[in-house]
Amino acid sequence: MSNQLMYYLITGMHLKLNRLIEIKGFNLLDEDVQHYSRRLDRVLDHYNKISYKDKQLKINASAS
Repeated sequence: MSNQLMYYLITGMHLKLNRLIEIKGFNLLDEDVQHYSRRLDRVLDHYNKISYKDKQLKINASAS
């Protein structure tokens, strides 16, 4: 998945989480809020791992 698509996905998920938090009366301990927040965390973790690997590949390629 391209960086641009990942940015779009992450932005959309952040907006959805913000709306969900508002709907749930800003209760951050609400089960739905917690569930969606964990889902967003998994996407961010995946993106960070891919970004780190890409950076390492670029560093290794430039060192060669």
